[in-house]
Amino acid sequence: MAMTPAQINADLAKAFRCYASKQRRAGLVLGNRLAVLRQEAALAHLDPREFEQMARAHLDITDTRMRSDVATFHPVAAIAGEAS
Repeated sequence: MAMTPAQINADLAKAFRCYASKQRRAGLVLGNRLAVLRQEAALAHLDPREFEQMARAHLDITDTRMRSDVATFHPVAAIAGEAS
């Protein structure tokens, strides 16, 4: 039996809540790892600017990859592509 519009709407809300929660958790994990690595860099007497430069380089690479993935694979991008 086909889903009702209310069921579809409820499932969409659940899917996006799950997506937002996973994104938030991933951000928390990244933040914690960066904090630990920043402390390790300080213990290693690494210049804070050098640490920031290394982190920025990895951030730029990751950001580019994530933007590409979103444009290609994100479910909302697929819907937007179908609509146009």
